[in-house]
Amino acid sequence: MVRTLVLVRHGKAEKAPDGSSDLYRELTPDGRHALEIAYPRTFSLLEDYDDVNVWSSPAIRAMQTAQVVANVLGVDGIEVDQTLYDQNVDAILAQISTTSEDTVVIVGHVPSLDAIASRLLGMTIRLNKGAALALELPQPEAAAEGEVATPAPASLLWFVDGPKPSVWGSLVSIEGEVTASAGELAASAERFFNNPDDTDALCDFRMAVRRLRSLVSFLSPWESKKQAERADKILRNLLDATARLRGIDIFSQTVDDLVEAGELGENSLLPVACAHERKLERSSFMELVRKKSLVKKLDALVEELSGFRWKKSVLVRGLSEEDLRSRFDEELDALDQALFGLDLSSANAVYDARRDAKELHYVANRLGVVLGDERAQMSQYMDEIQRDLGALCNARTNATLADEFRHSPRFRGVRADLGVAGRDQSEVVSAIVSGMKRREASDGAAEEEGALSEEAPAADAAEVESTAPTENATPETSAE
Repeated sequence: MVRTLVLVRHGKAEKAPDGSSDLYRELTPDGRHALEIAYPRTFSLLEDYDDVNVWSSPAIRAMQTAQVVANVLGVDGIEVDQTLYDQNVDAILAQISTTSEDTVVIVGHVPSLDAIASRLLGMTIRLNKGAALALELPQPEAAAEGEVATPAPASLLWFVDGPKPSVWGSLVSIEGEVTASAGELAASAERFFNNPDDTDALCDFRMAVRRLRSLVSFLSPWESKKQAERADKILRNLLDATARLRGIDIFSQTVDDLVEAGELGENSLLPVACAHERKLERSSFMELVRKKSLVKKLDALVEELSGFRWKKSVLVRGLSEEDLRSRFDEELDALDQALFGLDLSSANAVYDARRDAKELHYVANRLGVVLGDERAQMSQYMDEIQRDLGALCNARTNATLADEFRHSPRFRGVRADLGVAGRDQSEVVSAIVSGMKRREASDGAAEEEGALSEEAPAADAAEVESTAPTENATPETSAE
């Protein structure tokens, strides 16, 4: 005879596609996640009970819920009962009255679960999705021949409402994006390490590293501290280790462009010298990879991030979209402050601003589902900013490399061509800086005139408009 009965309604389930059976509806990812987070606490209330048995409706959503319960309680098997899906209340009560099991958890559906709880307690009960209600059942009264043996009024032990999947929906979405980003990095790493001479593979690899690092950095307030620190260290090491190799690739492409443009002779040996320098750097890089076991560490990180670790507080309360949007807005405000009056003559300041813009571009692009359309659309704007700043960073790096190579014995025969390349890139730097300053001044003037137009009285509108630039009087900008 059952003495402790726990009624559990299945968790949040997907809608049945047209033409498919209701039996095959599954729990939504956030619905399952919510149960996995909530049920250890809920069913700890049964810790004093031994030999717990779990019965389940044959519906997939109920069986998945029952499996979460069984995992929490350490129960090996689940008894599937068609009666629970048929929702025959009298038949279910008859089984409860005749079974020899002491503690039973029934995972099923409404309205039958509501009806059973209401009949046993003598009051109206409503179970939301994922809710669990525990009853203590006394011995049933004797039933007349042909009647169902209904247990005497039961005592309510505890009632825990179902968890709210919405607060864990963001976690499920984010975990999927992190896993996907880690998988993309693993694939790009394999392509690059299998062919380190492929310049496109290196570029794709570094982009994949930055995308994943941007996500990990953005999520750091809610992520396990150890995991966040370990991921940042490994990914930063990979970027640092490949930075010079990528710089040589960019410089080599610039040299090729100068040859094609006629700025350097078609028989210039500088491209050959650059290719030789890349081979030397590639060898140094691969040796560093071997010594520091970077590939092994990267593989371990990808595996670790497939089971993203949240802080305990997040697992208890979840993570709302408002939390994520607030974090994004804070990062965006910080970038706006950095961009306002950015010292374009400072290579470090420009690099930092570009890095931050790139990170927000990746985050907005990857987490657009939880950040919302308005913030997701910021991805393109951030990409435009980082590209403008990137052109400046690349030109500065090219000029620096040209100067460095001029002092290297490996470039002894091409120093004159390096001088041409260095001067060209210095001129590019000056042109970009001048153009950005003019554009900034023009934007500031436009904003000031807009403010004056808004403040001017209606009677003076014509005068204000007459002093504004005409449509064709656009400020001059330098070619970039």
